[in-house]
Amino acid sequence: MNNKMSMSKRAIRITTALALVAVTSVIAVSLLMTGAGGATAFNAGGSDSTARHIPIPAQYTAQCSNGIAVPNPADNPGMVADCAVLLASKETLEGTTGSLNWSADLAISRWYGINTANNRVSSLELGLENLNGEIPAELGNLDNLQGLYIYRTQLTGDIPSELGNLGNLTILWLRTNQLTGAIPVQLGNLANLTELRLSYNDLTGAIPVQLGNLANLTDLGLIDNQLTGEIPAELGNLSNLTSLLLSRNQLTGEIPAELGDLSNLSALYLHGNQLTGDIPPELGNLTNLTELYLGGNQLTGCLPPSLLHALRGHLGLPVCSDTTVATPTPTATSVASNAIMNRLTALETQVAEIPELKRQIAAMATSIARLEGASATAPPTPTHTPTATPIIITGTTPSPTPTSVAGATPSPTATRVAGTSGGNACVTHLAGSASVTGSWSAACLSANSPPNDETYYSRFYTFTLDAAARVTITLSSATAAPYLYLLDGAGTDGAVRLSNGDVATSVAITASLPPGAYTIEASTWYSETPGDFTLELEIR
Repeated sequence: MNNKMSMSKRAIRITTALALVAVTSVIAVSLLMTGAGGATAFNAGGSDSTARHIPIPAQYTAQCSNGIAVPNPADNPGMVADCAVLLASKETLEGTTGSLNWSADLAISRWYGINTANNRVSSLELGLENLNGEIPAELGNLDNLQGLYIYRTQLTGDIPSELGNLGNLTILWLRTNQLTGAIPVQLGNLANLTELRLSYNDLTGAIPVQLGNLANLTDLGLIDNQLTGEIPAELGNLSNLTSLLLSRNQLTGEIPAELGDLSNLSALYLHGNQLTGDIPPELGNLTNLTELYLGGNQLTGCLPPSLLHALRGHLGLPVCSDTTVATPTPTATSVASNAIMNRLTALETQVAEIPELKRQIAAMATSIARLEGASATAPPTPTHTPTATPIIITGTTPSPTPTSVAGATPSPTATRVAGTSGGNACVTHLAGSASVTGSWSAACLSANSPPNDETYYSRFYTFTLDAAARVTITLSSATAAPYLYLLDGAGTDGAVRLSNGDVATSVAITASLPPGAYTIEASTWYSETPGDFTLELEIR
């Protein structure tokens, strides 16, 4: 990091001086480690939570007082101080690129990424991909800063603990960089912080328990790092939190029951970790929860029924028979209804697996035929499988004995959905059961992105049912983890009816649908991920 302090090597030859230093060190350590009654004076994180201030060399203050960078410098000492901090930070921040135009010969109002209010620097926003330095510790001296946004850069190194001095900071975004090291415990000092987003870096170590002190925090994003240890129970103190995004780390242990106290939480992302144990029934208290991701862990037990509406993806766990924390013994009616719910969930899981089993059987038959030197043929359709397959072409009346169009491939010149003529190449109308191939690119974006300010590529396929039907949609990709949505209506902004996704090569949705128009959104699990995919629509 910047301001790495060096000390010249000197040979100290006086024995008494060495002894004095040793004695002083012992006393100092004892005073730091022991408080009244022998209790440790360190915080719960095991290190001092006080952030130091970095002295700013006088030369930068002199440069900022030239009347150009800061007009009327004598009347604006606060802006002069902020200007000096930024000039002292420039070289460390930009690295070898020289891409920042910060200069004493240019008014600070024209400096890239700098916003001012009331004659002080109020926010710093840097989204330059070619910045390849480190985050300067001097930025912790910008005592009036309210927003710090550094994202999508090549910055490396640690997050400076000195940022814990920014008492007025309300938003701290350091996402999508190449930052390493631990999350400083000093960030727990930022009492006014409402958003903390550190996702998509290479941060390591544990989540500091001190983050539980951030009473005003509404969004905590730590996705896609290498964080370890348990989820701190102290996060349950964040009563204003609406999104807690901890997915795709290396977190272990059980899900803290205290997270059930987050009454305002709407999004909880814990997937892609190494969590174990039961799902706490206390999570059933999260009445505002709309998005719950728990896949990719080693969870056991059962799923509280009150979480079914928010769950995304499949866990393979039964539904709990007792849904409430500290409730009386369930009545016969509730036991019976929960038993029915468990049975329905099991049946739905079995039905959802049928298309995959059929594909596996067909693949096995093909392999056997090739080994025998014969032409590959699919196994015969079981006699108990219905052959009548209603519906699907928009605007036509289904015949009394509708025939199946399963396996039909849409025309290369498929018509666009009504209302999208003139241009939406992201939307294609499927005239029947079909298998299509495509690719994700920046041209087509998802409106269903999770609340982490990332961009997800998509393609959209509409179809219309003229009568009720059983529909299976399968999305596969060998180049990017797929995510699948089924939307109501013939547009890309319809309400999400069903969704499924996992860090896998194939996901599927099976559902009985009433007549009407629907849109399939083929999307990606990871943000801004291009790649090829195959989409299969089967209607029975």
